[in-house]
Amino acid sequence: MASLICKFSGCLQGILLRETSCCSRILINHEHKRYRKRSRKPAPWFEPRKTGKLTYGVTDENVADLKQQVWEDSFKPDSPIRAEFLERKGLTDNMITSQYQVDKNFKWKFNTKRTGVIAIKLGMIPQWTKEGEKVMCTVLQVLDNHVIRYTPPEDFQKSQGFHPWFSKNVGSMVVGTLSCSPLLFSKRYNNLFLEAGVAPKRKLTRFLVSPECKLAPGTKLRACHFRVDDYVDVSAKTIGHAFQGVVKRWGFKGQSATHRGGKSWRRAGATGGGRSQAGTRRGKKMAGHMGMDWNTQKGLKILRMDNKYDVIYVKGVVPGPDHCYVRVMDTVLNHRRKGLMKNPPSCPTLLEDSAQKLPSEVLSSDLFDFRDDSISISAE
Repeated sequence: MASLICKFSGCLQGILLRETSCCSRILINHEHKRYRKRSRKPAPWFEPRKTGKLTYGVTDENVADLKQQVWEDSFKPDSPIRAEFLERKGLTDNMITSQYQVDKNFKWKFNTKRTGVIAIKLGMIPQWTKEGEKVMCTVLQVLDNHVIRYTPPEDFQKSQGFHPWFSKNVGSMVVGTLSCSPLLFSKRYNNLFLEAGVAPKRKLTRFLVSPECKLAPGTKLRACHFRVDDYVDVSAKTIGHAFQGVVKRWGFKGQSATHRGGKSWRRAGATGGGRSQAGTRRGKKMAGHMGMDWNTQKGLKILRMDNKYDVIYVKGVVPGPDHCYVRVMDTVLNHRRKGLMKNPPSCPTLLEDSAQKLPSEVLSSDLFDFRDDSISISAE
């Protein structure tokens, strides 16, 4: 009887633990654990985002007014909170602007690194070339990107986020996307955006940039940071498939389902053998967690760009599900970067005044524009 109770309790525990409360960096979600279980703690340079309810003691009538006032007045270039922060740091707006002036004598080098942008994957759509060939493209939209902070190389080498394999001539640039209400985050997290003078961002990421490509905090980044016919690298987390067997995870054939073998149609079979070298080797393809790992697709060509809505059409497949965050940056492939030496991009980025003069939509010379006339008839 005791063994039966233990088996029943173990079975019940297995059922109840399938759905667990996982703590994200923004809020508490009740979701399936489809990602890897990692025991390490968050990085020490991450600021806590979670916060309690800040509307305690406030009636329902003035909650909306409070949110609107915090949203409008807290994060502006002339807000008193930002002025107090700059005074405590001993900075002024003129000092910040003078530190990030663009060098007019700068010449593009082969190893020059610009900042990237954070885009949202919208899905895939076909395009056609002038020869009638169908090309599948991934649609990426760059929404509300701003530079949050720049760390020069000499300070970046002393920080906790620096790795020995990084180049010593690169700095760190933090970029954020999707502005949110300050009431959703903690005070320490909101203080990260006081220098830039923008609202708190939902997503932050870091890019390694050259000192000559630095940008002032608060600079807006758009899709025109890149150009049509440029090659970019796109990185994101792949789709999570939870724990899967070897047939789905690695594409194993499986064993016979009709002749002998028993119930072993989708099993991996033997995992180790041999006389002197018996045992399972490191890196053996076995069942385990599938997906939710960082993946980078390199050398993707930009075929189309919509400057009005900041949409980029990239040739090929981009990792991750729809509506996920992706990192878009200049490619690191040597044979693709050679083209940048002949026709370098705007460095550090295309300014807002120049971006307004661009056409609303730009297509590659290889694509067929369906707005053009395909058949022309002349009256005789």
